[in-house]
Amino acid sequence: MADKDLYTKIKSDLTEAGINDNHFQWYALMLGAMAKGITPGNRVFNSIFSNLLNDGEPLPGAVVAAMTNLAMDSESKLENADEDLFAMPGADVDKKTRLQVLADLSYGLSLGLSINAADGTMEKIKDKDLLADLATISEVSRVDTDAELDEEDLKNVLEFMLDVLTRTYQKNQ
Repeated sequence: MADKDLYTKIKSDLTEAGINDNHFQWYALMLGAMAKGITPGNRVFNSIFSNLLNDGEPLPGAVVAAMTNLAMDSESKLENADEDLFAMPGADVDKKTRLQVLADLSYGLSLGLSINAADGTMEKIKDKDLLADLATISEVSRVDTDAELDEEDLKNVLEFMLDVLTRTYQKNQ
C-alpha cells in the first residue's frame, strides 16, 4: 500500500514548483481530471488547478510543468489500477500526517471526479452510483487527523477510492 518514494517525490516536486501545502489535493485533483478524460498539459487541465486551487490566478510555469510531469508519470498507474497510485506514506510516517494526506487525497479526488471534461468547470453529477461514491469520498476528507488510524480501514478506504477512480477512467477512455 505504501510507496514512500512516490510520496516524497510528489511532495518534493510540488514544493519545488511553489506549492507549499495541500500537495495531495493538487495530486488527487489531477488524478480525477485524468479519469474524466482530460489530457495532461492542455488548456482545460491547467485551468482546473488555477480555478479550483489557485483562486483563479494563472499558474506559474513551474507548477504547470510539475503537474503535467506528475500526470504523465501517473498515467500507467491509473491505467493499471496500481494500488500505489495514491502515494500514501507508509507506517513510518506519523499518523497525523498520513491522515492529513488521506483527507487531502479524498478532497482533491472528489473535486476532480466532479469536473466537466469539456471546459473544466464543475458539473452536476447525474450518475447516481458516482454521486453516492463521491458522497462517501467527501466524507473521508473530513477525517479527524487526531483520530486513531486503523491500517485495515485505511487500506479499505484507499481501495474504494481507487475503484471509483479506475471505473471513471475506464468509462471515459
